[in-house]
Amino acid sequence: MVSAAALCLAFALAGCSTLGLASTPKPDDIYDLAAPTAFDGATKRSSAQLLVPLPSASDALASEQIAVRSRGGSISYLPGVSWSDQLPPLVQTIMVRAFENSGRVKAVGKPGESLAIDDQVIVDIRAFELDVTGSPMARVTLGVKLLDERTGKVRANRVFDVTRPSASDRPKDAIAAIDQATSAAVADVVVWMASAL
Repeated sequence: MVSAAALCLAFALAGCSTLGLASTPKPDDIYDLAAPTAFDGATKRSSAQLLVPLPSASDALASEQIAVRSRGGSISYLPGVSWSDQLPPLVQTIMVRAFENSGRVKAVGKPGESLAIDDQVIVDIRAFELDVTGSPMARVTLGVKLLDERTGKVRANRVFDVTRPSASDRPKDAIAAIDQATSAAVADVVVWMASAL
């Protein structure tokens, strides 16, 4: 007669064997984006303190997945890779760091950082993708508003649309092109915003 303890041991060993044979999914390669450090144009410095709220984005873009736009407007995602964060907080962080890198405003921060805010930088992420409707191309489109914190009035607004060619539709080439487009778009936002303050 087999004891209960022996049965438990047999089941436990069988479980270990099954786990050992199961294939472990390959983890995604995770990519970050760098904030720009070079800024062309006017060198005006403002005494304003800016708040950068969480940007808005469509559900198709507001994730960690890296979007690919194909013919007919369909959106898919690059396989096996992801951003280091969901796209809206990732762009928010890049924007804050870019303003800090530029030295063109007195201070900049995110909600909850207890700054005495003069203006808000409202960002709408309209495109952030690899476009493969023709030759592979990164596209970053940001709708940006400068909102007066005291009056609630929009002081200025502009759409920034930047493209950069990608060497191929492979993930590493696509991400390098998106990184270049992002850096250029955000640098343009900083220079424009500093001149509008």
